Amino acid sequence: MSGQTPLARFCGPITAKGRQITLNKYETIFIINPNIESADVERIIEDVQNLITGSEGTVIKVEKWGKKRLAYEVRKNRDGFFVFIIFESDPQFIQRLGRYYGLTEEIIKNMTVKAEDPPPEPEEEAESKEDDDKDDEDDEDE
Repeated sequence: MSGQTPLARFCGPITAKGRQITLNKYETIFIINPNIESADVERIIEDVQNLITGSEGTVIKVEKWGKKRLAYEVRKNRDGFFVFIIFESDPQFIQRLGRYYGLTEEIIKNMTVKAEDPPPEPEEEAESKEDDDKDDEDDEDE
């Protein structure tokens, strides 16, 4: 676990202990204090990714939204560095991730939610919309 902070090691991996692990899809967003060095920002992002993968999870997507203005002051900061991650993990891992966020002073705000896939558009509705559009065009020609 080289490159991992003692705090990330403290939050540690989840062991299966003979049970089957079910993976759910989650989205997490966290805001990092804008006054820290860019190397520290990268370290925190890497720690979160290592925490996820070290606990039987899979990181699907990482988006660094950069420094943005906050709607209101958070821990005496008007700006923050936003990071959005989509991942799959065991539901019990979410508590450990929340603990890491709470113990990391540089993270000023966070939220993790279970992701829901958008419902697929039924093919029948899509086809009927196309047919309606064609009928409208035919009516205009007459």
